[in-house]
Amino acid sequence: MHLRANSIGYAVPRTDFDAVVHSVFRFAVNLRPNKSNRLLTLLASDQADLPQGIRLDISEGLSFEGMLTGEPVLCRDGFLQFENPPLTIQLRGARRWKCDLSTLEVDPAKPTISSAWSSVWDMLNQQQRLSGAEIIADDLFHSNGATRSVTARKTGEALQDLVDATQRYELADSSALCALIGLGSGLTPSGDDLLVGYLAGLWCTIRRKSDRARFIAGLAKRIVHLSMRTNDISRTYLYHAAHGQVSSLLADLAGNISRGENSGRLLDSAKAAMNLGHSSGMDAVTGLMVGLIAWDKNLLH
Repeated sequence: MHLRANSIGYAVPRTDFDAVVHSVFRFAVNLRPNKSNRLLTLLASDQADLPQGIRLDISEGLSFEGMLTGEPVLCRDGFLQFENPPLTIQLRGARRWKCDLSTLEVDPAKPTISSAWSSVWDMLNQQQRLSGAEIIADDLFHSNGATRSVTARKTGEALQDLVDATQRYELADSSALCALIGLGSGLTPSGDDLLVGYLAGLWCTIRRKSDRARFIAGLAKRIVHLSMRTNDISRTYLYHAAHGQVSSLLADLAGNISRGENSGRLLDSAKAAMNLGHSSGMDAVTGLMVGLIAWDKNLLH
């Protein structure tokens, strides 16, 4: 079988490489390049772009489940080659995808942006409550903790400590990061998803301020170092978020908030980002929303 890639993320190597199949899901396959602890991800055409993604020109009905973990994969001259099952993917000519969150310059003090943020925040909390999610965004800051699970309580305490440290531009204590990384169950633990979103939010609010840029650089470096505490999939997402790169779903939502959208487009992008996985999307959006106002925390009161 021969397929073409529609788009490839900025992190996909431009040179030849060898890899193995790391993990297989219905609509995605993760590859581990040799001598790397960061994964590449094959995706169906209807999935979101990823920094490490290779989005294929295939129909919605095609499943990846026939692939086997541990199988060798070769990339030669712009073609990705699988032996079992026989498959060649043409990377050459595919559109390169990369987001640029730092250019959004989100200012929560602007009424249109504050309004857009509030609309998404309300929608997020409603969705979390309706779905019975373990983590409810509003409860992370307002609940007395009596009715929350251990994971939700630990998440709330660590996230509040991280926001406080962000406001003080203080990186001396990494306890909040240690508490969040790997916290929770699932393919990508909730604590990791929150940090991915939080980093994205901070990148959106640099606004050419050198002190913020220095803080994010230091925070990103620590998160990458501590990401060895979590699994391979989460580690990959954390690495790219530390460098200002997230999925197109999260980037699109951030872009709509930055433009002060207050329409169906805003809510559609919020819904799309939240609906990713069982709770990963909602957790990442929670982190994004908190990160966007970390330097203007009064919106949470």
